[in-house]
Amino acid sequence: MTLRTFVSALGVVLAVLLTAVAVPAAWVDQTIVQETGFVRLAGALGSDPEFQSQLATAAVGTFESSVSLPGPIQNLAADALRNAASGMQSWSDYPQAWEETVRNSHRLNFTAGSQPEESAATTALLLDVGPLVRLIRDHFATATGIRLDVPSESLVSLGEPSHRQLIERVAAFAPLWWIAAVGAGVSALLALAVARRRSVVLVWIGLGGLALAALWTAAGNLAGGMIGKLSSANGVAELFKQEFLTAARTGFGEWIVIAAVASGALLVAGVIAWLVSGRQRSRSAQA
Repeated sequence: MTLRTFVSALGVVLAVLLTAVAVPAAWVDQTIVQETGFVRLAGALGSDPEFQSQLATAAVGTFESSVSLPGPIQNLAADALRNAASGMQSWSDYPQAWEETVRNSHRLNFTAGSQPEESAATTALLLDVGPLVRLIRDHFATATGIRLDVPSESLVSLGEPSHRQLIERVAAFAPLWWIAAVGAGVSALLALAVARRRSVVLVWIGLGGLALAALWTAAGNLAGGMIGKLSSANGVAELFKQEFLTAARTGFGEWIVIAAVASGALLVAGVIAWLVSGRQRSRSAQA
């Protein structure tokens, strides 16, 4: 094996290994750590009927526990709250309140120093249903003519204390995906630059990308299964976890498909280039 062949092979191996890290880290950063991506991913959960129902029940329960209703209007209040629990998702201002819930929850869990001190040591993930509680307050005021004060935050626990460390590590390391991505690009270019037959490098990079697509799929299913087995604090937390995992698998699956298509294209290009160069070498030898 010549030095050029060794360096080229090393470049291909490094490119594949660094890509194996860069792509999942980039997806986590763009989709979960970054607020815009998290809102896009988790925001869709607000349209799930079963989740809506449990979320509305939890918000109504939080509202009832956070206010003191005068005795004469308790019956009227009970009717208004039952309507909220069964039909809150049909209110025109519900989507905006749910989006604000997701944004507030992301800030609490992924922004350093934003989690309340009394809850920071007791839970890994928090869902702030405060916007939904305020939404119930506003509709309650419309129905009864009584406007009540509610807390600015109404937190629902999602997870266990041990989960917090995982979230902090993800938030710290995922944004560094670009370092691995740059390394993968440089390694691939180095492999192409020193290779005697660049078509072979393209073939191996394409094969490596397809192998990574299969590995990411298997790893995603394994991680999803492990996270799915973790206990949650309550019914709302459990349903949120399951629905979020489903959305995450679908979202990352789209990235895997794109990576597989790109890898397949490199493989085909490499094979075609190899065949063409082989014919040219054969004609040169005959001449």
